[in-house]
Amino acid sequence: MPDFRAYVRENLPKLDVSGPAEAEVVEELALEFQENYERALRNGLSPEDAWNEVRGRARPWDELARELRIVLRERFRTEMEFSRATAFSRYIADLHQDLRYTFRQLHTNPGFSLIVLLTLAFGIGANAAIFSVVDAVVLRPLTYRDPGGLVVIDEQVRSGSRLPVNASHFNEWRRSSRSVQAMALIGGIYLNLTGSGEPERVSAARVSPALFPILGVQPALGRMFSEEEDQPGRDHVVMISDMLWKRRFAADPEIVRKTITLNSDSYEVVGVLPADFHFPKLSHLYAMNIAADRPELWKPFALQPQEMSPVGDHNYACIARLAPGVSISLARSELQTVMSAMQAPESGMQLEPSIRPLQEQMAGRSRAGLKLLLAAVGVVLLVGCVNITNLLLTRMSGRRREIAIRAAIGASRRRLIRQLLLESLTLSALGGLCGLLVAQSAIRFILSVAPTDLPRLDEVGLNYRVFLFALIVSVLTGLLVGLLPALRFANADPHRSMASASRSATANRASGTLRSFLISCEVGMTALCLVTGGLLVRSFFNLLSGDRGFETTRIVTVDVTFSAARYPTVEKKAELITAAIEHLQTLPGVTAAGVTNKLPLSGEGSNNSIIPEDTATPERPVADIRTVNRDFLHTMGIPLYHGRTFDEHDRSKSVAVISKATAEHLWPHESAIGKRFRLGAETRPPIQVVGIAGDVHGAGLDRKPEFTLYVPYWQGSFNPKGVSFIVRTDLEPSALSHEIRAALHDVDPELPLSAFRTMEDVLAESVAQRRFQMNLVLSFAFAALVLASLGVYGVMSYSVARRTGEFGIRIALGATPRVVLRGVIFNALTPVAVGLLMAFPAAMAAASWLRSLLYGVAGHDPATLLASGLVLTVMAVFAAYIPARRASLVDPIVSLRQE
Repeated sequence: MPDFRAYVRENLPKLDVSGPAEAEVVEELALEFQENYERALRNGLSPEDAWNEVRGRARPWDELARELRIVLRERFRTEMEFSRATAFSRYIADLHQDLRYTFRQLHTNPGFSLIVLLTLAFGIGANAAIFSVVDAVVLRPLTYRDPGGLVVIDEQVRSGSRLPVNASHFNEWRRSSRSVQAMALIGGIYLNLTGSGEPERVSAARVSPALFPILGVQPALGRMFSEEEDQPGRDHVVMISDMLWKRRFAADPEIVRKTITLNSDSYEVVGVLPADFHFPKLSHLYAMNIAADRPELWKPFALQPQEMSPVGDHNYACIARLAPGVSISLARSELQTVMSAMQAPESGMQLEPSIRPLQEQMAGRSRAGLKLLLAAVGVVLLVGCVNITNLLLTRMSGRRREIAIRAAIGASRRRLIRQLLLESLTLSALGGLCGLLVAQSAIRFILSVAPTDLPRLDEVGLNYRVFLFALIVSVLTGLLVGLLPALRFANADPHRSMASASRSATANRASGTLRSFLISCEVGMTALCLVTGGLLVRSFFNLLSGDRGFETTRIVTVDVTFSAARYPTVEKKAELITAAIEHLQTLPGVTAAGVTNKLPLSGEGSNNSIIPEDTATPERPVADIRTVNRDFLHTMGIPLYHGRTFDEHDRSKSVAVISKATAEHLWPHESAIGKRFRLGAETRPPIQVVGIAGDVHGAGLDRKPEFTLYVPYWQGSFNPKGVSFIVRTDLEPSALSHEIRAALHDVDPELPLSAFRTMEDVLAESVAQRRFQMNLVLSFAFAALVLASLGVYGVMSYSVARRTGEFGIRIALGATPRVVLRGVIFNALTPVAVGLLMAFPAAMAAASWLRSLLYGVAGHDPATLLASGLVLTVMAVFAAYIPARRASLVDPIVSLRQE
């Protein structure tokens, strides 16, 4: 009989299969040939004829191979899919079994589960809440079209000081620049809104018509400004915010083209901006520290001729959009070329442009503090994770027998690790869900206590980015707290685990060392939080206790805005101020009354360069110009060191009182009284110095006192936002607000008044962001301290419970309870000391990062380091005392009987 298998192997083309599949094909074809051959023999054919007939009737080998290849591939795919489906089903079944077992474990240990859930909920929730603020202020792109191309342009003195923009420079940039696609000038004002309700002082902005196209904003109702309306006399049109539209005009759908009264002038409403338009506070756009609110109303800029001088004041912000593909450095270089052509070589103050991304400008003053808060709350979560890891290690010690039995009956190492990790991930997932509820409450609390100068607060809230952050933190937390116990106990020898699980076994040395190391890490991170909080506290009190240059006790202020129609000239404004001061001085309990264009600590006022006469120095410093009355210095408690203040006899003269720092800088080693200087340009009339006043922190307590000029209100340039009246009283300031309001309305019944503030309120507002950071960091440090205390207590309690027999033997051999007590406390302090030794170098290394947040204190301040170490040591002693006392009271007879 022919060898059919050999025949098939020799003639069958390559099937692209091998192994069992190829053998199966050969066997199947050989069997088919054999059946056909035997059938031919039964029909009477000779063996040779039968073989020839079988070969002649067989299909072509190529066709047969092609069909078999398709069949084999289909069979292989079916088998693989079945194998995968079987493996996936088995994996899902195993996972379902593990989950059921996990929830049974959580239900069996409700106390442990509750502690872990609360710890994780607080840690993850606090992190999510702080992240929501950091995300809104620092990370999330601005809600404008293509926010990456938006920049803020300032001017910069070559010494490094940044200034707002000069209007003449802006016009030249806009005309000559090719790297900047469009730019808009912005100036803050307050307008008195009258009619249709009580008079209201509305925060507003003068803006170039290009502003809204630059931002990519379309009005919800009406239209935007046209270029024709950006001219004096044609600018009596406004756009209003959605909030003002709803609050003041009851969301009137016919508001467009209606007329409203602002500063006694009629303005046509041409548009209402959308509700989701978030324009920043103007104070976040300026290069210097100013106090300016978020506008609710916008009008065309309409530059006046007196604002167009190239040596005029630098009082405006500028937002621009770079041309596609243009870098900031290229745009700065082009604007510098334009500025260089505008400035004479002999000019004393050489300026250059400064360009920063809009988002960086808005978040710049808050970025470092918010990152510190995120780091601090992250440390709290890490401390909580270490605590939970210690709890899991302790709990796993009680489950040694269970894990050993599961390993002995066939559970693989991978299955055990998966089971233990699943338990920690389930806890972290539940903690994350509870943490979102904590985050929602925490965000509401943060928004209620956050300083008003923190940018983009109206964008803070729970969103998909916060949910994603909470999910990632939850997963990482679950892996972090569960990986070490899972690896440690899944790799343990089952026989040794069974032996160590007996009642008489004591804790091994490696287990105690691991727990002590975790406590050291926990103490180190807590110490880092305490040191940071302590440094912020010392900085805060240094700010408040330093010499401010003025007084705050029993001083009340109120802001007013001039109506351009009622007070079009400096003389008219001066008449109002004179009458108002006279009325205020007659009030009972008032000892002095003053006026200024800008309160101390409320930012800088007008500014310009000083050109001293009769001096060879080419330097022309920029001075902060304060428009005040004769009694302003006395009202604010600012000392007058030399000379005099101005009075009514100086109305026909150009005089000024300058600060001590200004006098020493311009005329060192000689008296400044009688000296003369000019502002901005040598063509301006000279101003004579009649007095030297004390230095004042005008822009902020954490900044050096500015060069300051005090000029009489009857010859000064008034701030378009108005002036602030200041009253010093012997009475309680809050009791005088009604009388002050009545006195000012006696002068002008239509004069809108802002809310009354004491200078203590102004002081509190100036340090609000530092207080906010300090309070939150201290809260997180306290939370870390509590968690570390619980960690020390838990480890020591477990250690005492495991060593009860040892303590009984020691006491039986003559050890006194005091010796046992001291030994246990010493053992608790050892990991604490190691943690402190790790933390203090880390705190000193982080000092450079904290430098911008500190004032009057070094990052390696010894007193703060010592106090933090002392607090943690006392905490450890108290946390270890209860377990130590329990160890010292062990009855040796009882403990030995238990053994």
